Amino acid sequence: MALDLDMLLEGSPAYGVLDAKDGVVLYRRPGQEEMFEQVVAEVIEQADERLTVIPLANDRNECDRLFIAPLEEERSFDP
Repeated sequence: MALDLDMLLEGSPAYGVLDAKDGVVLYRRPGQEEMFEQVVAEVIEQADERLTVIPLANDRNECDRLFIAPLEEERSFDP
């Protein structure tokens, strides 16, 4: 099953979405640790070669953010 990036970017009760320079960051909402961990696991499992997905941990080594960036498409010509 392919990852539905548009739906993911709408946010949810478990996480919010921040625009980042080269992609987006999903950040965990307070008290939503388990639900956010499930979202992170699903995104990592469903991501394909068109995306870079990097879980980010806080100082307690808990994943509280997830960076997602689309990979640039290879050009079929030289500019």
